[in-house]
Amino acid sequence: MENTVSWWKGRGVTIYGRVQINNSLLLPTLIYIASVFPILEQVIKEVNNIIYNFLWRVPDSVIRSAVINDYENGGLKVLDFETLVKSLRLAWLKRLFKEEDAGWKCYLRYLLKSFGGVFLLQCDFDPKDYEIDNRFYYELIQFWAEFRNSFSEQDGKTFIIWNNKNIRINGKPVSYKFF
Repeated sequence: MENTVSWWKGRGVTIYGRVQINNSLLLPTLIYIASVFPILEQVIKEVNNIIYNFLWRVPDSVIRSAVINDYENGGLKVLDFETLVKSLRLAWLKRLFKEEDAGWKCYLRYLLKSFGGVFLLQCDFDPKDYEIDNRFYYELIQFWAEFRNSFSEQDGKTFIIWNNKNIRINGKPVSYKFF
């Protein structure tokens, strides 16, 4: 990425051109890696720093969340690497609920078995309450919890008590698989 950025920096490309370079040359090289391997927060920050330093040629001139927006909302349609990583990871959930069986699904179900299995994904859980040894799958449930919480509308009518971050016994969430 840094080599590509340094090659394009001296070309006099407009801001729209730099956005296009980011979206079509820089980030696509990381898509496969980000979809199948855990990505450290430090790496996400470094990639975003490379991207935004390339876009502005100086430290951030505009709030990052503003340039991610569509043109109609005053943005530049910049792809954000952190959001891209999270969306690629969440795409695995769609695959989890398809009928065909795969080894990775069995392994994930095994990891979640003591927490209620894939039923955990329907609950209002806090990922910090669960020890999942595999970083990839831990990130998957962490990103799902963040995504679900940002879009859920708790009306008080539908409330799952199992694995609920707000209902605890001895400081731990409750899950009785026989109920």
